[in-house]
Amino acid sequence: MKIWTSEHVFDHPWETVTTAAMQKYPNPMNPSVVGVDVLDRHIDPSGKLHSHRLLSTEWGLPSMVKSLIGSARTKTSNITNDQKLDTSI
Repeated sequence: MKIWTSEHVFDHPWETVTTAAMQKYPNPMNPSVVGVDVLDRHIDPSGKLHSHRLLSTEWGLPSMVKSLIGSARTKTSNITNDQKLDTSI
């Protein structure tokens, strides 16, 4: 089930875009992403880089909620991420 999709054309060299995309996480500005696993990565015959990743996230409860329920539980989620990077654009 696809819930959300986004497309953007970067005006930068192929090497810069692919390096940035593959090094996006871990990111100190977004510590909720606790793991990234590459499930599949390949370049198709037309030169597009396809990457399928599994991101693991951990979200804490707001401190007000923690004090009300007496818990420091966190919510762990897994997200799949599909990227297609096209060098011909």
